[in-house]
Amino acid sequence: MQPLDSRAVSESLKSYVRDRLAESDFFSDLSAGQIHPDDVRDVFGQYYLWRNRFHRWFGLCVAKSAAFGDAPNVPRVLGELITCLEQEIKGNHHGLALSFLAALGIDDPARITALPVTESYAESFLRCYFSADRTGDEALAALAGRELVAPGRNEIIISALSSHYGVTSGLEFFSVHTDLEVEHFRALWDALAHDTKADAERLIEAARLEIWEHVTFWDDVYFTIVGARQRLAS
Repeated sequence: MQPLDSRAVSESLKSYVRDRLAESDFFSDLSAGQIHPDDVRDVFGQYYLWRNRFHRWFGLCVAKSAAFGDAPNVPRVLGELITCLEQEIKGNHHGLALSFLAALGIDDPARITALPVTESYAESFLRCYFSADRTGDEALAALAGRELVAPGRNEIIISALSSHYGVTSGLEFFSVHTDLEVEHFRALWDALAHDTKADAERLIEAARLEIWEHVTFWDDVYFTIVGARQRLAS
């Protein structure tokens, strides 16, 4: 495998994604229809709150990018980040999110309160990659890794919600961008490949870490919500 070949790296990381999703308590229980519907609703409410801040991660990648002339990949990196943000805006992702929440029975998302674990995950990317000892290329690789989680994750979500929870509308929130996420990964990784000084091992590790962080976020939210409900019932 060429260290920065996007197709080869994506296949390797997609295998890692499948393993992490298979190990996830939340996604395993969701797939089996074993989660209480109220807990399903509350978990996705927290995801909605995090997703509303996701654009800030793109902003950090812009802030950490090299100056023009300092690295050959700067124009391409910025171009790909702008393309991703344009698709976020023009694709009406927030409108799709509201439709999905309504299908779950959440009519007023403003009443959702972020859990500490959600706040922590929303800030985790900024804390990690704003540090002076982390490079802009590492931040971009981590962002690309997060994008690559989406297809497998979304497949589980769409199948489980429609099969076990009677959710038949609003699922466009997860289906519309599934193919785009893989395209985003390859475009961002190809931009990284233009920098011949990039440390391939560190970039792949950054991508793997963010994949792990994202799946862990769902499990942490799930455990927190189930724990709170059990304490109320006792």
